[in-house]
Amino acid sequence: MTYTVSLKKMYNPDDVYSEMAKYLTFPSYFKSTLEEFQDMLKLINEDTEFIFTDTFEAECMMSRYMKNFKRIFEEACKENPKLKVEFRK
Repeated sequence: MTYTVSLKKMYNPDDVYSEMAKYLTFPSYFKSTLEEFQDMLKLINEDTEFIFTDTFEAECMMSRYMKNFKRIFEEACKENPKLKVEFRK
């Protein structure tokens, strides 16, 4: 499955997690941290690709978070061959 996720008008991590909840089922204990999110990505067991578009605004508004968000996706892709990601400005 391929998901195209626009990050336009994402101003804080909660916005990102709310958007991602449309595509992933978060367990009840999920605490909206990058570490827990990365753990969830590693558990994806079917071919899944995320294409993030309109990233420029999110990178300006929350540059540190977005840097880490990209990093955890890249790491999860290395560990989980079912997962692919692409970031587009």
